[in-house]
Amino acid sequence: MKEVVKVYTPMIWADRHWVGLAIDLRAGHVDVLDSLPSLYDEERVQRFLRPILQMLPYLIRYVAKNNSRDLSPFTCQWRTGTYENSRSGDCGPVCAKFMELHLYGDPYPHMSGLTDGMVDKFRQQYAMEAYKTIVLPAYY
Repeated sequence: MKEVVKVYTPMIWADRHWVGLAIDLRAGHVDVLDSLPSLYDEERVQRFLRPILQMLPYLIRYVAKNNSRDLSPFTCQWRTGTYENSRSGDCGPVCAKFMELHLYGDPYPHMSGLTDGMVDKFRQQYAMEAYKTIVLPAYY
């Protein structure tokens, strides 16, 4: 565990809503980066996260043999005060942007300062990056 401290991953809830997870392996904590926190109640969200929070200590113990961390479940907390996006289809790109901003310490425009116009722009950027790295190589 000397090399990797944080891991970022997207997670889909109920096959319809993407959130970002910022997992601090050393602290045993997960920050949930959610662009629409009002979509699910606390009980339902805990059902989504409980398996992950319980599995992570065992995964770390298996992968990092010299790890002395106990096997208690990870804790989690929602990142509050972030941009809320209620438009359908934007939660995936917003989740990716939240993880990117979190990685760099939430620089300007900050997770709270995103706008619908900014989301439109980075959706286009992500689409073009995917096209260049996935579609074009298949033909050339």
